[in-house]
Amino acid sequence: MQSFIKKYSIFLMLYIVFQPVLDAVTGLMTQAHMNVSFGVLIRMAVMAVTVFYLLIFLILNRDNRHGFMMIGYFVLLAVVSAISLFINYKTKVLFVTTLEVTTLAKSLYYPIMLLAYLYAFEELAEDRIINRFFPKVIFFAVNIISIIMIVAHFTNTSFSSYSYYKLGESGWFFAANELSAIVSITFPIMIWYALKKINTWSRIYYWITIIIAIYADLLIGTKGSLLALLFSICMGILATIVQFFMYKDSRKYFVGIFAMLVITLGGIVVAYPAMAVSKTSELHTEMIKDKKQKAKTKKGITKDQKKYVQTNKTVSYLFSGRTVYFENAAHNFSKATPAQKIFGMGYATSFKHERDAKLVEMDYVDIFFQFGLIGTIVYMVPLLYCLIYLIGAFLRKFKYMWSYKWAMLVASVALGFGMALMTGHVIEAPSVSIYFVSVLAYAMLNAKIFLRTNEDPYTIDVES
Repeated sequence: MQSFIKKYSIFLMLYIVFQPVLDAVTGLMTQAHMNVSFGVLIRMAVMAVTVFYLLIFLILNRDNRHGFMMIGYFVLLAVVSAISLFINYKTKVLFVTTLEVTTLAKSLYYPIMLLAYLYAFEELAEDRIINRFFPKVIFFAVNIISIIMIVAHFTNTSFSSYSYYKLGESGWFFAANELSAIVSITFPIMIWYALKKINTWSRIYYWITIIIAIYADLLIGTKGSLLALLFSICMGILATIVQFFMYKDSRKYFVGIFAMLVITLGGIVVAYPAMAVSKTSELHTEMIKDKKQKAKTKKGITKDQKKYVQTNKTVSYLFSGRTVYFENAAHNFSKATPAQKIFGMGYATSFKHERDAKLVEMDYVDIFFQFGLIGTIVYMVPLLYCLIYLIGAFLRKFKYMWSYKWAMLVASVALGFGMALMTGHVIEAPSVSIYFVSVLAYAMLNAKIFLRTNEDPYTIDVES
């Protein structure tokens, strides 16, 4: 059994590298209008095996109080989910079983995989196997995404990020928002890996992969990916400045890194006018003017379009109409039964036709409407625990948080939680959540060791 635990822990690490391949194959199958989603089947199969892995791990650690608590948590989550399904089966005007069950299965992916990575990292940290895989697997995964994006771009086979604008590209990845969230969360880790590898200027080729990743990310044309790039590089600059004053013997090195980061940031700023994200901003303004003009005609505009144009321009642009979906979902929730308000309304609240089912695409909001008051508390407990623990560690060890490892981990975790609100498709999207929970688990491992031993675990880092 212990051998299985070790081998599967290594598999979970290597599994991250294959995520872009799963997503690209799924995107191509979706584009070809094939009903079977390759990525979903593989991920659900891995999740099922991971449940078995967790059971074995917990059995081997059954005397551990934390193991008992985890079993209790998943039993409670299963009970709450089953009650929600039953209530909505009896209450909703239209209950589409496949949609409800599939959505619930995707939702359960995050807590299961988060716990799995927490255990896997503890297992692999004992003999430093973790250093051979993380963050290298993240670095390789992002490079695979970049290659696919660039090949799709130059072969003119890329999908459009915004079909209505005909702007932006998502390579062979079908969902631009999910792709944007992935590159946003992983980009800080990629910077960390590259900067730690450039211990001599002869290894500057690692930064070339960063430039390629930036180019590929900017092809997407989403606001989230652009803001994540800027935030990550600024965090790198801040960390470099702090380390410049902390380590006087390495100032020449940090001056070079600072110059490289500033030049990269300047390049993004200079290139902004030519980016798809710049053009979508302009088209958004034109679209608002056009809809306001149409509102004055006999034909007019729809009720949702009217809400959209009446929203603050900056808010409507940042959230891309999600505020309208929120108003509609909130209206449905206000009319829900008390049981639904407590245990949720399931997929997309209430709808009379399947084509009318719309998610808000803001994770925290969708989770609340899906699981209700009690269900949301239960569902979000692992994330809230990790967030509070990491904030506490950050504040207690603030002066040590400016190494590239800690600065980039903070940036990645912050972007994960932030993107869940701004663009959605993070917590409840298996293709994205696996990156988020793996980074979160790695940060938790480092923070726990730091607080327990009062020493920064320098041995858990990028191998030179």
